[in-house]
Amino acid sequence: MVNYWKLNSMIIIVVAFCLCVTALRSDTRDRGNEDPLSIPLINDKGAPLVAMLDTNTINRNIKVYIRTLMRDMIQSSIREEIKSIFRTSLEENSTIDFIRNITLQEINKVVKEQGQEKLVNEGMSPPAVVKYKDCSNLKKKTMKILNDGVYSIYPGGDKPVQAYCDMTTDGGGWTVMLKRFGGSVDFRRTWVECENGFGDIHGDFWLGNKYIHMLTSTGKYELRVDMVDTNNNETYAVYKTFIIGDAASKYKLTVGDYSGNAGDQFIFHNEMKFSTFDQDNDRARTNCALAHTGSWWYRACFQCDLSRTDSPPFWTNTLSTAVMMIRKI
Repeated sequence: MVNYWKLNSMIIIVVAFCLCVTALRSDTRDRGNEDPLSIPLINDKGAPLVAMLDTNTINRNIKVYIRTLMRDMIQSSIREEIKSIFRTSLEENSTIDFIRNITLQEINKVVKEQGQEKLVNEGMSPPAVVKYKDCSNLKKKTMKILNDGVYSIYPGGDKPVQAYCDMTTDGGGWTVMLKRFGGSVDFRRTWVECENGFGDIHGDFWLGNKYIHMLTSTGKYELRVDMVDTNNNETYAVYKTFIIGDAASKYKLTVGDYSGNAGDQFIFHNEMKFSTFDQDNDRARTNCALAHTGSWWYRACFQCDLSRTDSPPFWTNTLSTAVMMIRKI
């Protein structure tokens, strides 16, 4: 709108300038035949003369002089005004170029914020983030084929946790709680570390006792243990009953209903509390976690231990790979 009025102003000024110049030219067409304003009163011999002044010619010349002066002043004023208009236009074009240079990301951000504000004003809310409790819930709700990998789950309902999901073994939907195959992560950890989880979610890791408890306390879960020994033999064990108690119970283990070909070694640790080198909850005279450099549900001490650091994981024999994962039934 501002540019529109400025354009009109410039057109009016130019038209006025053209009319003024035309009028001035019409008044000065016959100036070449007129007498000059200054009239000599002394001849070439120095004799005084009596001059009869033509006042009409003088008046006409004065008018022409004034009009010429006014024309020059108007022309100068119009030139300055035109320069000012073009200068302002250039500045506005620079502003437009600056606005156009705003990144697409910033524009999208503004649009997104405005869209959310509009939803709020209309009594609506932005689409809620879908919070899957575990990998089985994720697989069931998405209703599509998913690959093994890292996903965000919400064991406690609000806080997201990065979990590795096995979506292929025995129907998929498994939430991995322990993985050991590279030997790069030390499983001899403090009580707090074992509680919150540690390691590399893409490599060797422990999910965390508090998250395992959150999951197994909300329904019936099964446990599957897949192992590969040093001779490359693959075995597995499945327990249809698997529960981890809360922190007050020292994350007590409840396990049963075995099937598989690895051997029912885990039943030896049933009803045991979790132990670490800084919190000894086993039934042995010694600190099993400290003696075997692991963190486990030790009794006195173990028949299987997938957490040992000073030697490979153990079930019925020495292992090169071990995976523990749970799934809601």
